[in-house]
Amino acid sequence: MIIKTESSKLNEYKSRLKKLRVSMGFTQQDLSDLSGINIKSIASYEQSPEKINKASVETVLKLCDCLGCGIDEIIDKESLHL
Repeated sequence: MIIKTESSKLNEYKSRLKKLRVSMGFTQQDLSDLSGINIKSIASYEQSPEKINKASVETVLKLCDCLGCGIDEIIDKESLHL
């Protein structure tokens, strides 16, 4: 059973990954277990959102698959230098 968090609380998070994870009711450990990505990496991506932009495509796709989102919803667009 997935418990969704109030959207007002989600706005407090600067990381898109953390917003998505919390909205799905997952802990970092849950997401690590589901995705196979090290919990330290997940914590790092959440604490410094620009780091997700340097993750491998495989890592980003695994996270997206577990969170039911697209790449554009997880990447920190503000820190991209386009």
